[in-house]
Amino acid sequence: MKTRLLTLALLLTVPSALAQGTLAAFFGGQITESGGYRAEFAVRDGAVKVWIRDRNDQPVAATGKATLLLGGQKLEVPLAPKANGLVAEIPVKSSDKVAAVLGLTVDGKPLSLRFQQTELITPANLPVQAEAGRKVFEAVCASCHGTGLRGTDNGPPLLHPFYALGSAHGDDVILDAINKGAKAHMWRFGDMPKPEGLKPGQDKEALAYIRAVQAANGLGSVPASADPHAGHKH
Repeated sequence: MKTRLLTLALLLTVPSALAQGTLAAFFGGQITESGGYRAEFAVRDGAVKVWIRDRNDQPVAATGKATLLLGGQKLEVPLAPKANGLVAEIPVKSSDKVAAVLGLTVDGKPLSLRFQQTELITPANLPVQAEAGRKVFEAVCASCHGTGLRGTDNGPPLLHPFYALGSAHGDDVILDAINKGAKAHMWRFGDMPKPEGLKPGQDKEALAYIRAVQAANGLGSVPASADPHAGHKH
């Protein structure tokens, strides 16, 4: 109960990237706006990362620290400048539940920000097609999109409302990207190259796995095509 209350206390309702066309999460993280700045926070395997930008989306130098609630432990770590952002290398995984309070100094002014990431739910007993897709995804897609679909420094998260069922990235769009690659149009990762090594039918298997993980984590429901007892409707 205490952990739950602390989690709720740390929770910040973070607008979806590009909500109403106002905020852009360039690197696949959570984003919020405070004190005239736009802050993006992401959990990667082995690090947490922060980017601060002004209202014109130009990078702004910042210093500070992160106080993290991770695995029931409280960690306080300095954030070191790297590229256009800040990073703290810690033993964390992108699949972990993380609550973060950032204490920053930007343009000589203090800036306090709060973020939370829920624990990744890995679906058990995947349907046959989705289980085959898990192997395909791990071999072909995970190096960019992460084993937990939460993105890496090379590609955006697929565990995101942008890619959920009912979004602009429907099954046809995702299948097209799997087969042909895609031009960069939202994120700052560059163009997605055409994946190599896929065999016929493996695109639909990978899609079934993506949809199953999304559904397990609250992004839509598993489509009928992911049910081993249902006909494939891709």
